[in-house]
Amino acid sequence: MFRIKFISCSLSLVLATAFHIQCAHAEEIRIPVGEQAKTRPAVDTPTKGMSKERVKSLFGEPLEEVPAKGQPPISRWKYQEFTVYFDSNTVIHCVRNFHPKAQLAEPQPAATPAAENSSENAAQ
Repeated sequence: MFRIKFISCSLSLVLATAFHIQCAHAEEIRIPVGEQAKTRPAVDTPTKGMSKERVKSLFGEPLEEVPAKGQPPISRWKYQEFTVYFDSNTVIHCVRNFHPKAQLAEPQPAATPAAENSSENAAQ
């Protein structure tokens, strides 16, 4: 008797689990940054260990210099395509900047002559 109850309870649990799994669904999540890297051409960037002087000589003046913060002092230079992170005078990391893909502007509906006439008639 105990064995039959155990088997029927086990079977019920397995069926309930199977039904629950079949009803589950996943939501697709897209990450634009990951897709963007596949289509963008490679860009030369500073390498770890370079000095600030070497970065300037190879890549020119940065668009923006963010002053050092924290301990150790971490500063960064922003260029058009990448941002360079420095620990004191040495490059510790470099990352590509995110540039969203151009969104196609949806055309605005033009005012139809019939709509203009009906608004003029309503005003009179």
